[in-house]
Parts: sequence; C-alpha cells; structure tokens
Amino acid sequence: MKNKNAVLKNVPVLKKKRWAGNTLERFKGVKGVGESWEVSTHPAGVSYVRIDDRIVPLTYVLEKYKGIFKFKEFPIMVKILDVGKMLSVQVHPSDNLAKELGERDRGKTEGWIALSSGKVYIGLKDYSNIEHLTTDLSNLVSINAEPFDAFPLPPGTIHSAESIILLEVSTPSDITYRIYDPYGRETHIEKAKRCVRKIRVKKSKAYLEMNEFCAKILFLKEEESFMDDKINIIVSMGEVEVKSKNHVKLNRFESCLVIPSCDYIISGRGVVVRIWPLGINN
Repeated sequence: MKNKNAVLKNVPVLKKKRWAGNTLERFKGVKGVGESWEVSTHPAGVSYVRIDDRIVPLTYVLEKYKGIFKFKEFPIMVKILDVGKMLSVQVHPSDNLAKELGERDRGKTEGWIALSSGKVYIGLKDYSNIEHLTTDLSNLVSINAEPFDAFPLPPGTIHSAESIILLEVSTPSDITYRIYDPYGRETHIEKAKRCVRKIRVKKSKAYLEMNEFCAKILFLKEEESFMDDKINIIVSMGEVEVKSKNHVKLNRFESCLVIPSCDYIISGRGVVVRIWPLGINN
C-alpha cells in the first residue's frame, strides 16, 4: 500500500439469510442478502478492501502494513443487516463466560443503530422465570425504532428485531446463543440461561458508545474535516466522497476505512456514520 492510500474502500462479505428483507439486495447485487459484513477479520467472514486496482483481504492489509495498523485482528466488526422477517431471539456471552463455557471464540459486545424505522426487541419485561425463555415471546420488550435510534447491547442482553435495517457494530466475535428460532435452527437454551442478565437498555439518538467502540451519525450539509489517531470506518447512507491523500466515492450502504493519524474530509449532502474503536493504541 503506497503512502498515498489513506482511504480504503471496503468490499464486504455478503451473507444470504432466510430472514432477509429486499432492500439491501438492490444495492449489493445479491438476491437474499441479509448481512453485509463491511469490516471483519473474523474467520467466519473476512472482508476485503480495494487498493488501487487490487481487491485484497483485510487480514493481508493488517499483516503487510502492521507498522500502520499495529494490530493483527481488526478490533471491531461492522455489519449492515437487512432484517425482513424476525431474527432469532438471542444472547451473547461475555469474554469470561465464553471461556467458562469452553468456547474458542471470545464473547461479544455489540450495538445497533437503526437505519430505517422498524421493530427491535431488547430485554425481558419479567426476569423472574427464566425457564420460560423459549416460549413466552410476549415477555420480550418491544421497541418501535426510528431512523438513527441507537441501542447498546452489552453481553447478556436478550435481543431480536424485524422489519428494519440495522447497522451493527461489535467486538470481533461470531458467537450467538439462540433462545428461540423461527426457522427451526439449533437453539442453545442452557448456555443462554447462563448468559442472561437483567438489563434495561436505554436508546440514544444518533450516537452509540460502548467501552470498545463509538459510532456517531453525521448529518452532512457540505463537508466536515476530521483527524483521528485511531482507525475510522465511514458508512454512507447517500452519495459522499471521503478525501485525504486519495479519495473514495461512497454510495448508499457502502463504506471505507481511513488509516490512523490521518486528516480527511467527508463531502456531500446526506447522512454518514463515523465509527472508531476504543481502548487500543490506534
């Protein structure tokens, strides 16, 4: 990667899902796509970046240019979810609990930002009878989400969603314990019971902050300038240009990386999401 390449356009891994809506497929060119893994070095789906006229795995970039990035595994994952039908009701363990349960993968902290209106389910109304996790869906806390509502989902939070497009930011893990699945897939009830915590999630507007990452909605009118010592991910909801030593054009539901310690400008009109990791050197 030449020094001129400060902005790298992401080439995501696209995953078909039985619950997928029909919005994301129009922009990604793959019928039935439910998840677009924009940024990931997890073995379950390694994303790519475009460097000049080449498309290379993100893992290759981190290894070859470790003097710039200074980590072998990307510290967060970024996905776009097109949720048509209901997701499984699920929960993720903490790092410590994943280890206790004998998992090879680490635990998972995540957060959602609604990119459309729709419905999310977060937590239970009554935690007194965990034995009925599998059957009593009426016990889920249902929230009518509006665009740019943000929902933190720490480990142990029961959650699901339907009829909504979500931006998901998480720690680099693919571990999920299903409590209920509308499609007959395997459930993990006993492990899930170990994970569930009594959590009351408070949504925020246009800003998501966890211990491991932040995500902020930007409402562009012309252009905004940034400089960050950490790597940045930009996800576009319109047509924008990210300019530094080089420049990248983004259409709706496209994203890019901006290398650490780099001045850059986002120009255009519309909405973008700026995401950056916390708790690492860069």
